[in-house]
Amino acid sequence: MTATAPLTKTSEIGKAASYFFSYLKGRLLHTNLQLLYDCNFRCEICDFWKDKDLHEQKLSIEQIELISDKLAQVGPQIVSIGGGEPLMHPQILDVVRALARHHFPVMICNGWFVTPEKARALFEAGMYEVSVSIDYDDAAKHDKQRGKEGAFEKGLAALKILHDNRVNPFQRVHMISVIMDDNLDDIERLILRCKDMGITYLVTLYSDGRGSKQCRATSPDTSARLLELKKKYPEFVALRGYIGRFTKAIEEGGLGPCYAGKNLCNIDSQGNVSMCIDRKDDCAGNILKDDIEDIVALLLRKYHDNDCHACWTSCRGSIESLMYFGDRLGNAYDYYQMTKPVWVGKNFS
Repeated sequence: MTATAPLTKTSEIGKAASYFFSYLKGRLLHTNLQLLYDCNFRCEICDFWKDKDLHEQKLSIEQIELISDKLAQVGPQIVSIGGGEPLMHPQILDVVRALARHHFPVMICNGWFVTPEKARALFEAGMYEVSVSIDYDDAAKHDKQRGKEGAFEKGLAALKILHDNRVNPFQRVHMISVIMDDNLDDIERLILRCKDMGITYLVTLYSDGRGSKQCRATSPDTSARLLELKKKYPEFVALRGYIGRFTKAIEEGGLGPCYAGKNLCNIDSQGNVSMCIDRKDDCAGNILKDDIEDIVALLLRKYHDNDCHACWTSCRGSIESLMYFGDRLGNAYDYYQMTKPVWVGKNFS
């Protein structure tokens, strides 16, 4: 069996079919998995590196395997591997392998630890998608915001390395930016960088819903400007239903209703399950100890009681745009553009 077999064998088709069935049934589809809270950056817009859980023990491979198996009882998940900086986990390749047996692992990282060897190994282990965070088309501004000199150049280099070291055309590499009060004018230039590299571009809307972060709300014409860029550049693959609601979210301080607990959840580095990453203290059980059916039932109860509308981040925005908004056909087309095979960049055997 080759290293790429987990991504090409017949079971992958079954996994995708099972995921589609869960989508039709409105089940849990997306899990944020925080491996650790360690990070080599000190971002101004993030509180996790200040978190009381910063020095908590990392999830072990045995725990990841248990989490993967238990989530499989619910159905295949898009598992977004995060932290902290996920590439600081010493067994990150084993983490990806354990998750890829049943699920679709994806990751957002800062790019600092990406090397050609690690990039190829991640994709061989079963990674479906890697996004690298770049917020400004200006090294000094990006480095200041991320609290790390050299972050901008490392991030750009990581994107090219990742794209060049995919082992399957349906493995994707994206640049992703947090839309804030001072970077809307940078977005077109960042898209053009993506175009030059042969990769694609995503955004998420800044949220100050957790911790003590300052308000960074951008201008009320944000949605119009982003949608215009989307029409102009096919490399900008964010769902139209998601970015089309940025302005409303900015004006209202977020959007409701929220489907966290029903279609998405969060698992922290101790195995505690919550509706979302901003509500991790509102626990629905511990996946390492508790029955998964009991956890899912409690998540659903929390969802029905939830009146939060404090964010409009991409972890919920893309799913909800696909499942609940108008122009579902247009959003489905955008999702295809986000996930379709990309042959550019290398010769695949």
